[in-house]
Amino acid sequence: MAGGLERVYGTEEDKVNCSFYIKIGACRYENKCQRIHSIPPISQTILFKHMYQNSPMEVAIASGNAVSQAGIEEALEKFENFYEDVFLKLAEFGEIEDLIVCENIGDHLVGNVYVKYTSELFAESCFNALQNLSYENRPLQMEYSPVLDFSSAKCKQYIDGTCQRGGACNYLHLKKISTKFKKSLFNQMYEEHPEYREKKEKEVIEKSPKKQKKKEKKSKKKKSSSSRESSRRNSIERQKMINDWNETGIQNVSQAQKMMYGNNMPAPVYTPKVSMRTSPELLQLQLQLAALKEQLAAIKMS
Repeated sequence: MAGGLERVYGTEEDKVNCSFYIKIGACRYENKCQRIHSIPPISQTILFKHMYQNSPMEVAIASGNAVSQAGIEEALEKFENFYEDVFLKLAEFGEIEDLIVCENIGDHLVGNVYVKYTSELFAESCFNALQNLSYENRPLQMEYSPVLDFSSAKCKQYIDGTCQRGGACNYLHLKKISTKFKKSLFNQMYEEHPEYREKKEKEVIEKSPKKQKKKEKKSKKKKSSSSRESSRRNSIERQKMINDWNETGIQNVSQAQKMMYGNNMPAPVYTPKVSMRTSPELLQLQLQLAALKEQLAAIKMS
């Protein structure tokens, strides 16, 4: 029974918990939803409800209306100023993994800001520090969010540019921000809070002995295989050397025979090659053939 509940939890088959709230951290029915919105007691992700205030230009962009280039640049500058201000402030409480802002204009998603920290301790520090505070003269509405994987909350059609619902979509449409600008903010965070980077390096060092052992095992395997390969190469080289010696010996013998016999040098004697699989009948035939060749050679010399 328990396994069945785990299988349907957070899916459309779950008749108890709201799947949209679990995936996205917000539901269009809000408090009127017939299913449960279970706010986690603690989480790596904090949701700031309706924190970002869209300008009329931004609402037009979210709705898919035609906007001038100047209007787009003005909206982008406004958003980047907000993003930088909020990012650096939230980074004071801990290492940020990601910060996203919704472009949706539905009542339950408009202006929502999600920050995900690298640990629950950082999120808790932020949550406790910002209680009862305001941003631009508006009280902050904060709650821990069940969303830990933003990829499942994002609208796939919006990413592909094919979403027909526009700003009214119930999946997350994220406000666009340049990768370069976002990366610069993460770099600034690590410059102002080097302890975050030191913590990461420490974790890597703690994990490294296991990785080091794996590398050592792999290197040993490579060494053993390379030694086997080198031994094979040496065997081949040795065989080649032996063949060279044999060829040199045969050439020396033939030269000595020429010097001794001159033009009356006897024909070479044919010795049949015998393998482990040669049958007695085949061996007899090979010997008879060798005798015939000797007779023919003798006739030619006479």
